Amino acid sequence: MNQQRSDVPSLPARSDELEHAAIRLRDRASAVTPTADEVVVEWRDLGALYDAPEAAELTERMNSLSTGGRQTSEAFARVGAVLGELADALAILEWRRSLLVDDAAATALATKSTASGHADVESAIARLRSDVAAVIDDACRDLAGIAEPPPLPLAATGAEPPPIGPRITWQMRTEAVAAETMLAPLVEIARGGAGRMKQILADHPDWVERLRRRPPAPQTVKAWWDALPPGRQTALINGAPEVVGALGGVPPLARVAANRVVARDRIALVDRDIAHYESLLKEGAMATLRAERQSALDRLTAERGYLDRVVAGDVQLVLYRPEENRIAEMIGTPGPGTQRVLTYVPGTFTSVESFYGGEAQAMSAWLVDQDTEMVAFVWKGTAFPGDDEGPALAEQVSGIREANEQDRAVPAGEALARFVGEMRIDSHTAEAHQIAGGYSWGLVPVTSSELAGAHYDAVHSFAGAWVPRDWAADPSTKYFHWSYTDFLSMAQDVGLVGEGRNPDATPDFSTHIYDRPGDYDVPLGGDLAPFLDPGGPSIRVSSDPIGSHLLIVSDQQENTRPREDIRNSIREARR
Repeated sequence: MNQQRSDVPSLPARSDELEHAAIRLRDRASAVTPTADEVVVEWRDLGALYDAPEAAELTERMNSLSTGGRQTSEAFARVGAVLGELADALAILEWRRSLLVDDAAATALATKSTASGHADVESAIARLRSDVAAVIDDACRDLAGIAEPPPLPLAATGAEPPPIGPRITWQMRTEAVAAETMLAPLVEIARGGAGRMKQILADHPDWVERLRRRPPAPQTVKAWWDALPPGRQTALINGAPEVVGALGGVPPLARVAANRVVARDRIALVDRDIAHYESLLKEGAMATLRAERQSALDRLTAERGYLDRVVAGDVQLVLYRPEENRIAEMIGTPGPGTQRVLTYVPGTFTSVESFYGGEAQAMSAWLVDQDTEMVAFVWKGTAFPGDDEGPALAEQVSGIREANEQDRAVPAGEALARFVGEMRIDSHTAEAHQIAGGYSWGLVPVTSSELAGAHYDAVHSFAGAWVPRDWAADPSTKYFHWSYTDFLSMAQDVGLVGEGRNPDATPDFSTHIYDRPGDYDVPLGGDLAPFLDPGGPSIRVSSDPIGSHLLIVSDQQENTRPREDIRNSIREARR
């Protein structure tokens, strides 16, 4: 046993100590620039205190501290970043090593251990040794690529300093090494069966978190997944469902299978919470507290019914992180006959709970039901405006205000672009005609995802809010806007929403506005405007502004014609 343990390689440094050193270095690097600037400011007053010919030259030379300080700070920050990346990699390797030590000891103790068992352990030891060397080599190469800051005399002359080099990120590393470092532990522990795998992951949440923060590229994950034997894939789906169900690069159907396991496991927790609130409701309480408890019970009951449908296979989840308010459904099944893929983003106030009753995905579900050649993904994979607000008026107003915040566009668009790329890892979805649809605020992440690199053959705005400031239409994409006159269009027309970047005011969108009884024009310019200038400006208003906003994606009879127009427009697309 001791001989077997000694064969497992040791690591050259402890990850926690290295991470602490990296944090200290980055903290001190951030202090260099402001400290240098403070010194320069102090020296600027030298002329008032020291009247000599060299005073001006001294002051000028001290200005080099600002330049040198910034360059030194940047170099140190990049060294700290490399050390931080190395600490993350070593933490994973430490975990792999501890598992391997246990496996090696168990194999050595087993009286009936097979030759294949010993071979598996020896192979895992060899892989670990190789991965340790590769991670260290990567870090050394990254550090060697960071140029030293120029000496102060060079900074003082204003000469061009040597380039420090590009920032190093996890995705820039050799993907083969990233896959081995981050994904190999899954394969190692899968050998022990799903039960052991779940226990190990529960005991090491830090590893799962590191994988979520620094995942390998989806293409690398797909190649890794495709190379696994079917039995090992099944073990991973059952033993690490929360990891597999959200890991970009795992095929959509495998993610669905993993999230079915997640749903099955979660039912027990939901049942426990339901029993808890049912017990509380039997106790006496003030009306307000009782209403809160009943509301919580209603939400849990709705989730329980939804999870039952997931386990039964009636709902297909490619992402389910209710604790993070993130969820994505796949409607339909990708296959050789898939001609169109719709990525649909619902609007303001959408939360995970919006999926439980079906309202968030109703439009997409209807379109797929009408079109056997379509697959749809309904995405709520990031924070949405108002997704944590309650029904009170003040909270609703807060959510609407959030929907007009321009700085939400970039992170939402980047998250959607990543998701789209992950789903297109499947050849059937990748080869299909790509369509995006955004309802209300949902248009913001759709168009922002184009800025992040996503491409669609068609984009449909369903009462869409606005497009980002830097957005420009893709010449190869067709854009459509479908809406009634509603509270959003009225706010857009008077300049309260979107800063004029609304889809119906953007010439790239083919706009279709449907009238309802009770819609009318209001002239601008006061009570006498209709008489003084009958052809003057006006805005279109609705007597049911909220209902009209909801109507465009509803299944109400009144919305039949717009829905059919939308369906026909989408069905014209073929790959």
